Amino acid sequence: MVLQNILDIPPLTRVIIISSVLLSYATYVQYLKPSNLYLNFKLAFSDQFQPWRALTSILYFGDLDLITILRLFFFQSISSSLELHTFRGFANYLYYLLLNFITITLIGLWLNEHSLTEYFMEALMYVWGRQNQERPLLFMFVIPIKAQYMVWFFIFLNIISGRSIQSNLIGALIGHTYYYFAFVVPKLPRFQGLQILSTPNFLLKICRNFDRQNDGR
Repeated sequence: MVLQNILDIPPLTRVIIISSVLLSYATYVQYLKPSNLYLNFKLAFSDQFQPWRALTSILYFGDLDLITILRLFFFQSISSSLELHTFRGFANYLYYLLLNFITITLIGLWLNEHSLTEYFMEALMYVWGRQNQERPLLFMFVIPIKAQYMVWFFIFLNIISGRSIQSNLIGALIGHTYYYFAFVVPKLPRFQGLQILSTPNFLLKICRNFDRQNDGR
C-alpha cells in the first residue's frame, strides 16, 4: 500500500521527496551533520570542492520531525500538480526544476545563504498558485485559502511571528519572473507567441524514451 502510494507520485517529484527524506534521516541518525549539506562557496567550489552542496542545500527540508513531514506532504501536492498538469512531460518539468536550481543557487551564493529550501518552495508555490488561482486549500485543515494567495499568506504568517520574509519575497520574485516570461509574454501580441523559456530540443530528445515508458505504465 505504502509502496504503491510512492510509485503513484510523478517521477521527478518522487526523486525529490525520497532524496529529502533520506537526507533528513541521515542527519537524524547522525550519519551526516546539517552543516555537511548547506551551501558554502569555499566548501562547495573552492577549498574542498563539494559541489553537491548546491543541491543538498535545496533538498534538505530539515530535521526528521512533524514539521518537516508536513512540509514534504505540502511540497508533494504542489510539485505533483505542476509535474502532471503545468509541465506535462518529463523533460519539461526537469528543465523547469533545473532553471530553479541554478537561479536559486546563484542567489544563495550572492546572499551567502546556507539553506535554500524555502526559496525553492516559494518559487514553486508561486507558479502553482498562479496556475490554480481559484483552487481552495485548507491551511492546517482549518483555514480556507485560495491557491493564488498562499504565498502571501505565508509571508503574513512570518511577519506576525517576527521571522524573516527574505526567502518568501525572493522565492516569489523568482516564481513571478518565470511565470511572466513563460506564460504571459507568449500571449502578448507584440511577441507573437515567442517561447523564451521553452524546453530545449536536445533535452526533449533525451527524455523521450522516459516519457514513453511512463505512458506505458
